[in-house]
Amino acid sequence: MKERPPERRRSLGRRDQDRAFEELAIQDAFVALTDGIILTGPDGFIVSANPAAFRVLGEETLNGRPFEELLLVTGAATVQDADGHHVRRTWFPREDRMGVLEIVSTSIGERGVLHTVRDVTAQAELLRLKEDFLLQVAHELRTPIAALSATLDLLVDDALSMPPAQLMTMVSTLRRSALRLEHLVENLLDAGSIEAGTFQVRAVPASVRSCLQEAMVFTQMLLDSKHQRLEERLRPDSDRVLADPRRTAQVLANLIANASRYAPENTTVTIVTAGRDGFVQVSVVDEGPGIPADEQPRLFQRFFRSREVRDQAGGLGLGLTICRAIVLAHGGDIRVESEVGRGTSVHFTLPKARQLAEEAGA
Repeated sequence: MKERPPERRRSLGRRDQDRAFEELAIQDAFVALTDGIILTGPDGFIVSANPAAFRVLGEETLNGRPFEELLLVTGAATVQDADGHHVRRTWFPREDRMGVLEIVSTSIGERGVLHTVRDVTAQAELLRLKEDFLLQVAHELRTPIAALSATLDLLVDDALSMPPAQLMTMVSTLRRSALRLEHLVENLLDAGSIEAGTFQVRAVPASVRSCLQEAMVFTQMLLDSKHQRLEERLRPDSDRVLADPRRTAQVLANLIANASRYAPENTTVTIVTAGRDGFVQVSVVDEGPGIPADEQPRLFQRFFRSREVRDQAGGLGLGLTICRAIVLAHGGDIRVESEVGRGTSVHFTLPKARQLAEEAGA
């Protein structure tokens, strides 16, 4: 019988070496995983855990402890129990609030059970915000639609016999409701295009004052309903910007609407412009309740609304997200300054048109 060639024998040696490397790679992956991995024996006691498990659970010791008692998962809600995977969710304490753990338990026969422990607090919070968002959309749509329907019913029945002044009032109500719907739908569409990565602006030389006048078409009625006053402090030398006029008006409308919505009646919303190193800074200042410091980093997240005003005012939690997308698309920046009890200022910048035109011609 012919002897196997030497290459084949060497191949077997390499295969053993590869297997050793694979085992080492698996061990490295076990240590490097960001999800907690815990192995319990047939008796339910922990026999092994990776570093992420200690981090996610906030524990210093795990081995030898009963898994069920450790997580108090006997009261956890079962999300799924099929295909050999038992998926549960349970609450656990974090530094500032309660968090949510997702635990996937998979039997590995006589050796015990493999548990994957993942912190899904952020996903759970996003889901809650989305559900709240859908309720708010329904509420925000219902108000102008109800006003439109009621006004149209009156016009259908009595339009021919109404005095001109009353007819004009009815038409103004229709216009307000239509503008509110237009503003709401535009924000919803923009939120979708931002999420899809298709959001765009078309920058041309524009006037901040003109954009503000366009924004007031949408916001003047909101200010009037709360007897609020708009004060303009627009510097003549900080008016020309390179920006999309419609989008800039949208930023101003969103910020003024927020300022009016969250500030008390009979207060003032102030618009200030100033030059800032080749940019024009526009500030919208209100006299509202202010925003707690711990919430300010989250203000530009979708669906987020401050707990200080969540129950007192409407809104979808999209305005600042859209404003940020518009401003960043222009190459500007946006930030918030606020202190509880002392109002809120939102500052955003847009490129100066004149300076950019000079650079282009240089």
